[in-house]
Amino acid sequence: MKRTVAGVEAYTKMLTAVLPTKTDTYTPISHIAVINRVRSEITSAGYVITGEEYRCSNDGQVALGTFRMNYKSDPDIELSANFMNSYNKQHAFRFNLGGLVKVCANGMMLNNNKFGSYKRVHKGAADMLAEGKISEFIKDSEEYWSHLVEHKDKLRDELLTSTTQHDILGELFFKKKILNTMQLNTIRSEMEKPSFDYKVDSDSAWALYNHITLALKDSHPSTWIEDQMQVHEVFSNMFGLEEEEDDFEDEDDEYIVTGHLVKEPEEVMIAPF
Repeated sequence: MKRTVAGVEAYTKMLTAVLPTKTDTYTPISHIAVINRVRSEITSAGYVITGEEYRCSNDGQVALGTFRMNYKSDPDIELSANFMNSYNKQHAFRFNLGGLVKVCANGMMLNNNKFGSYKRVHKGAADMLAEGKISEFIKDSEEYWSHLVEHKDKLRDELLTSTTQHDILGELFFKKKILNTMQLNTIRSEMEKPSFDYKVDSDSAWALYNHITLALKDSHPSTWIEDQMQVHEVFSNMFGLEEEEDDFEDEDDEYIVTGHLVKEPEEVMIAPF
């Protein structure tokens, strides 16, 4: 049985998964409430959603959503908004900005908390999906987008030796423990015969980056956002994508405040496909 499902099957499982009971220490938020809130916040920020993609655990308990947004034009990538929500009491709600590679919908996510990161655990009485919270990050996406494009262009121009390629994969597998053996096999197959044309040399860092992020589509929804950020950090450190990579922690993470919706958005179940 697959750990992760995608597309229409995932969307259906997310909408039909049973919402857990609220307790004194746990406040669940329905997946559809999150979806509708993110849709609303993107619209409030003045953006148009051009596509939605969903993945979830096989039981629908952990949900992951990615929203494509119309933003500044780039031939290779586009801006995205991403969320992770869970019913299993093991993971905090999470929202991040990111990028999507146009040709393959691979993810690209900066590992730097000063850019569009919002994380709250499922407890307390505060409204973790309060109106305006997510749109604050979306409206302030200019710097994030600029860094995405700059990093992508640097990776396109960087040619790798086989030793460097193996060093990167070794760090992600042995040290970071992000990749599993199945994903390594996917990457090897992609290096030998790519499924997509990234318009770069086959030894380009951008090509390897995309082979890796393509394999990450098989990551569990609960780890996908963090996996994306960790992969980007490895490339950033290896090639100096940031001269000074500040690591800002979310101030609220020390006492993480979260909660339930005071009033959930109308549950309009519109299939995104």
